[in-house]
Amino acid sequence: MKFTKIQPPNMLQQIITQIKYNLSTGALKKGDKLPSERLLCQEFGLSRSTVREALKTLEVLGIVECLHGSGYYIANNIGSSMSEPLGIMMMLENGSFRHTYQLRHALEEESAMLAAEKAAYEDIVLMEHLIARIRQEKDEQIKAALDWQFHFAIAKASGNPLLSTLLNACESLINEHIHGVRALILQQGDNEERINNQHEAVLEAIKRRDVRAAAKAVNDHMEMIEASLKRADIR
Repeated sequence: MKFTKIQPPNMLQQIITQIKYNLSTGALKKGDKLPSERLLCQEFGLSRSTVREALKTLEVLGIVECLHGSGYYIANNIGSSMSEPLGIMMMLENGSFRHTYQLRHALEEESAMLAAEKAAYEDIVLMEHLIARIRQEKDEQIKAALDWQFHFAIAKASGNPLLSTLLNACESLINEHIHGVRALILQQGDNEERINNQHEAVLEAIKRRDVRAAAKAVNDHMEMIEASLKRADIR
């Protein structure tokens, strides 16, 4: 971890830039603790108020988190914290819930296509395990959690960390609007078996390394979900 003295102007931006640089080089990783405010003041050559303002800005951005009595840490789950600025942006742009789901649709499609190219053996084993557990599980709340884990596993298997981070933020934003999207969808007809079959179709396409089939399977799944939400008058 390396920090250097800072000179005006734009001191706040320089602090953020140095922390971002340490993240890019791997000197800082998720969950790592930052030096104390006192040490940061010494290394940057700045007042405590300036350093504190920079840390608060990073906290708002979701890059760091403050554990009271312990200090500041690089956030473990940046994707979830991104949902707040994403939600504000949606409000400023007069976005709707449907716009959010369209974004998720695009992310899921790209994730599946990349996963068909890049998924490792361990990724496929995990997805098979999650699908089996969804079918066996009786508790619907646990099923919903496993369902999300399956979608997130596809994004992780894509090899693109931005896709999994954005998908996580998107899902957090969706859950702020509707708690229990899966439960709502299951109220309409025999959707549970359709969901299970569609999950399996996505996985089979990934296992065959069939990029086009993976995209089609995800599109079928997301279009069914979006149609169900539309029938429930959620837009």
